[in-house]
Order: sequence, then structure tokens, then C-alpha cells
Amino acid sequence: MNRPKVWTFHSTREAYDACQVREDIQDGDVLVIEQENVIGIAHTWPFALTEDSGELHTLKKGIDPRTWEGGKHAPGVTVAEREAERLGIRLTRAEVATPAEGN
Repeated sequence: MNRPKVWTFHSTREAYDACQVREDIQDGDVLVIEQENVIGIAHTWPFALTEDSGELHTLKKGIDPRTWEGGKHAPGVTVAEREAERLGIRLTRAEVATPAEGN
């Protein structure tokens, strides 16, 4: 698998639409929308790793994007973490969920 690319957009709507029509954007690539404080992952339904999601989808609470869909997005999450640190944006949806007691 190739290393995920980072794509920068002016809006989450632009990022979402690009994921639908551009063949150069691959599943697992990182979407950076600094103006909206959103960082996400390219997918058929691109999803945000930040609390704010704009026009991007979100994963259900408790789903770890590193292991979801067999872990195929884990490399993108790692790249997204680097981008988030560089920009000072917190990836709240990429934080590992704590299992409930007794599980």
C-alpha cells in the first residue's frame, strides 16, 4: 500500500465532492480543511477525525478508525495525526475509545 497523500481544501464541501469525482484521491488519503478546523480521511463517504466535521461524515462513537474496515485507514490516521499536530488541531474522533467496564 502506498503512503497516504495529504490533500488541502478550502471547505469540507469541496473535499467531499473531490473524493467523489477525482481518481487521484485514494481511500485512506488525508483531507485537511484548515479553515474549518477539520481533518478527515478520504473514503466513498469521507469522514472527519475532528470534533467538527463540516460536510464530512463521522464514524459512530466507539469506532476506532485505525481498526475499522480491517485497519485499512490506519496509515492515514497516522499521517492525519502529524498534520493535526502541525496545525494545532485536535483529532478527537481518532482517540481510542475506552471499552466499557466488564468487557
